[in-house]
Amino acid sequence: MGAGIMVNEYYNGSGLVGPGTKMVADEFIQGVFHFDQSTLQQALDNAHLSAFLPGTMIVVKGTDLGPQSIAYDPLNGNWDIQLVAGQGALGSTGTKINGAISVGNKGETVWISSTLPARNSDTSGFINAIGHTSTPGLIATTVASVFGSENILPSIIPTGTAVANMGDTTVSLAATTTPTMGTPNGGQNSIWIDGLRSFGPVPAPEPSRSVLLLGSSAVFIFWRQRKGGFRA
Repeated sequence: MGAGIMVNEYYNGSGLVGPGTKMVADEFIQGVFHFDQSTLQQALDNAHLSAFLPGTMIVVKGTDLGPQSIAYDPLNGNWDIQLVAGQGALGSTGTKINGAISVGNKGETVWISSTLPARNSDTSGFINAIGHTSTPGLIATTVASVFGSENILPSIIPTGTAVANMGDTTVSLAATTTPTMGTPNGGQNSIWIDGLRSFGPVPAPEPSRSVLLLGSSAVFIFWRQRKGGFRA
């Protein structure tokens, strides 16, 4: 009945990036960003739960995709939490994001990590990763070597396109122009997620919750360009 933490989908929106910004206004990531612990705790308090349940989806999105929502209530059918960059989603410890980040068309990797990577090929803290690229570079090949080549979609991702996991515990990536923010992606993905949810109020097993709520060692998703380097 256990559930891990994974990147389920990310969306390359309009691509309009303002100066000094870190998240495009209409992009989203279905997974974990770097969250304010009090925000996550408030979501649990709202649901009268002590832990997130398997099948929960946490979305990080730009402001154009609607207001932040932590009205998490899985026992009554609301399984997603939607955090807006600059509010409940933090860029680094104690620093709030203000604005936009561009998901590049030629290559990008989005991952979940329990620690800040020490260099652009450090995957020691990686929990899960997916990405896309038309010309594999250091990051893409490193991710493929750790998680398997199926975790990198070998194509460009134009604006208005999402990279979605259409599989279950076995990743199967596809590009789609009909993103599914905060909901399962259909097919095997939906069957798997619905199966996780069918067991009732069973807390997500450790280290899932502890990683999510670890304060200064909280879960991070970082974006790196195909040729390496952090995108601040």
